[in-house]
Amino acid sequence: MQKVALITGTGKGIGKAIAKILLEQDYLVFGYSRSNNISHPNFTFHKIDLSNLDEVQKIELPKINCNNVLLINNAGTIGSIVPFNLKTENDIIAEYNLNIISPTLLSKRFLNSYKNEKKLLINISSGAANKAIVSWSTYCASKSALDRLTEVIAEEKHKNLTVFSVHPGVVDTNMQAEIRNSDPKNFPLLSKFTDYYIQNELFSTKSVAIKLHQIIEKKDNFDKIILNLRDFV
Repeated sequence: MQKVALITGTGKGIGKAIAKILLEQDYLVFGYSRSNNISHPNFTFHKIDLSNLDEVQKIELPKINCNNVLLINNAGTIGSIVPFNLKTENDIIAEYNLNIISPTLLSKRFLNSYKNEKKLLINISSGAANKAIVSWSTYCASKSALDRLTEVIAEEKHKNLTVFSVHPGVVDTNMQAEIRNSDPKNFPLLSKFTDYYIQNELFSTKSVAIKLHQIIEKKDNFDKIILNLRDFV
């Protein structure tokens, strides 16, 4: 029986890397992002801006005869890296839309669209969910909310559902480049994140994708809902 994966943010970074690994494992992969450069007969691309809720609410998840279906809510944004009072209201709305409202809506639709199939839901969160980081107000808040949402869904014990929230660690993505390009006047931790890059301490997207694949393949072996990839060998 065909294995199916739905992944947001497949245009680049972690989303693209895990999509490529799953395609190698004969999954049918459906990617949801603003851009795409994956070309594969088992990959279907849906162009969408996940910060636009009108577009998100029009998504129709594929109706496919399968035993196992996976949703990875990966798309996210660090947002404007400025003190909270300097954020524009439009930025605040777009950042919350992408980081928490869209994955919430997609998770609900996922549960209701595949009631009888074995389901795995993975939300890509962040260590920022556990701490207050200056000038990352909406990012910290939305990732914290994503962790709590994941835990509540797990507590509700939905039929045939396994669910995790995953903290990837510090990964070499465009988000890290945005952080390094931020204004030190607005982000006092800039040198710390610059050092991660200079000292080659960033995880590659491929290494993160490999660990995500381990979770997918061994999902029944975990006794935690929130998983930190730094704990993986």
